[in-house]
Amino acid sequence: MSRSLSRAVVSAAAFAAMTVTVAVSGAPAYADVTAVSVAVGPDGLLTGCRYQVTATVTDSEIPPGSVFFMLAGGVIPGNGERIPGEAVHHPENNTVTTTWTPTRIGPQNLIAIQSIPGQYTSQAYIPVEVVGTGFDTGSSCPRLG
Repeated sequence: MSRSLSRAVVSAAAFAAMTVTVAVSGAPAYADVTAVSVAVGPDGLLTGCRYQVTATVTDSEIPPGSVFFMLAGGVIPGNGERIPGEAVHHPENNTVTTTWTPTRIGPQNLIAIQSIPGQYTSQAYIPVEVVGTGFDTGSSCPRLG
């Protein structure tokens, strides 16, 4: 092998190794949303009452604001409204929480979404049933009627 061809092969091998290293270590890892749950009161979910919604994610490090919650009506998730308020990340147990106050009775889907625009999206949802109206006293939420 000629000396210049030998240098070209070594340079190409070094460049390939560098490219693989960048591809493996340079791409940021994003957490997947694996589950969503809601802490339901003894009378079920009621309009006018506050409930904690929790998303479980696979990583303790996530970009701020990348996980949020949506509410969709009907049987199929999607095309819903964002649940207002800021989601709070809890890195110690890989969860994100928010507070939700149902505004309508009936079947709905609670959706947790992690989205990095143009890069990554992961979601999970659960169907829930809001069964009536409640009165939020601050420490409890008794059912009305």
